[in-house]
Amino acid sequence: MSAEDRSGAGGPQDGPLVLLVEDDETLRVTTRLVLERHGFRVATAFDGINGLEQLEAVGPDVLVVDVVMPRMDGITFVRRARERQPDVPAVVLTARDLPHDQLAGFEAGADDYVVKPFDGDVLAARLRAVLRRGRPEQPESADVLVGDLRIDRPGMVVHRDGERVTLSSTEFRLLEAFLDHIGRVLSRIQLLEIVWGDAAWGDPHVVEVTVQRLRAKIGPGHIETVRGAGYKLVR
Repeated sequence: MSAEDRSGAGGPQDGPLVLLVEDDETLRVTTRLVLERHGFRVATAFDGINGLEQLEAVGPDVLVVDVVMPRMDGITFVRRARERQPDVPAVVLTARDLPHDQLAGFEAGADDYVVKPFDGDVLAARLRAVLRRGRPEQPESADVLVGDLRIDRPGMVVHRDGERVTLSSTEFRLLEAFLDHIGRVLSRIQLLEIVWGDAAWGDPHVVEVTVQRLRAKIGPGHIETVRGAGYKLVR
């Protein structure tokens, strides 16, 4: 890491810690400065391999990851970061506003995406949104039982048939949205509003991909597709 890339040099001391993984040095430095102006602390890495080293070393609150990088691309990095620290939210940066790139990021476990060139205010707002989703404020309560699922909402822990199921923060928020409206059909737009915070920012295909990931983890019988309307959680 070069001297100008060191985190926290003259920046905020108490804000959320971002791990920025970006191979373009100019963009890496300018993005760090922008995020620091918005109150974040920032550690940086110059590619995915260096990013995995930094992930273990700094313990970030959120990841910002470029998709196209040498040695290890951003999609692979997010997938491997998810294996090591599944609760850390991730936002991917892509230079191409193509559904394939966005869906690849979500399938790897990313929580959101931002298309380059991006506005610093938008990136900061997206990061705050995924951090809020990753740390929902819930009152203490007993575990919720849905079929073979046992859900500890305050602890963000899910067990299926006694075995722990590892969910990303976005997948857990999606499950919570269904729990809060159990038996009711929620449209893709409603789920974008509830889980991603703003339907205007999202792509309905993101909902489909995340529902598919959630189903794969908790079992296909819990979430029913209502053709032309949306999805609902069934007991």
